[in-house]
Amino acid sequence: MVFVKDVRKQLSQIMQKMAKGSLDVQANGRRNESQQDYRKLRKALCIGYAGQLAERMIHHNGYRTIGFKSQLVQVHPSSVLRPDEEGLLPNYVVYHELIATSRPYMRNVCAVEMRWVVPILKKLENINVNKLSSGSSAVDRTEKNSSDLPKKDIAAVPDDRDSKIQAARERFLARKAKK
Repeated sequence: MVFVKDVRKQLSQIMQKMAKGSLDVQANGRRNESQQDYRKLRKALCIGYAGQLAERMIHHNGYRTIGFKSQLVQVHPSSVLRPDEEGLLPNYVVYHELIATSRPYMRNVCAVEMRWVVPILKKLENINVNKLSSGSSAVDRTEKNSSDLPKKDIAAVPDDRDSKIQAARERFLARKAKK
């Protein structure tokens, strides 16, 4: 949120320079910055960045990313996310990016509530990754194309993989025969 405030301040300064005078950006319908507003923003981030959620590990403050390929990560030291009174970080967070230095870190981290994450986890369980990456349609097309060929033509087409294996076997036997 500090980053957002800095960006807003910079945009306000740019607008003031362009208007060549005082331009009070906050005067028009300034919203009351309450905890509820921040909660709504965090919930929107949770839903929008559903693929970038992380769950805190049980015995330490490390996190495990939730998604297709999970990995263990830490909160970046420059993060403004701080532990609570008990010294624990939030159970669930949403992050903007992962960086890898000596170990993987999450940057631009925001705490989210478990009740926001549970419906997202149910949806993630039902996602078919092959369909998302067009994998299933590519398989369907190759099967369809191969079924269109006559049976005798399929046998005449050399299998590239088998020919490579056969060539490797022949090279190996030739080297063995020289010894």
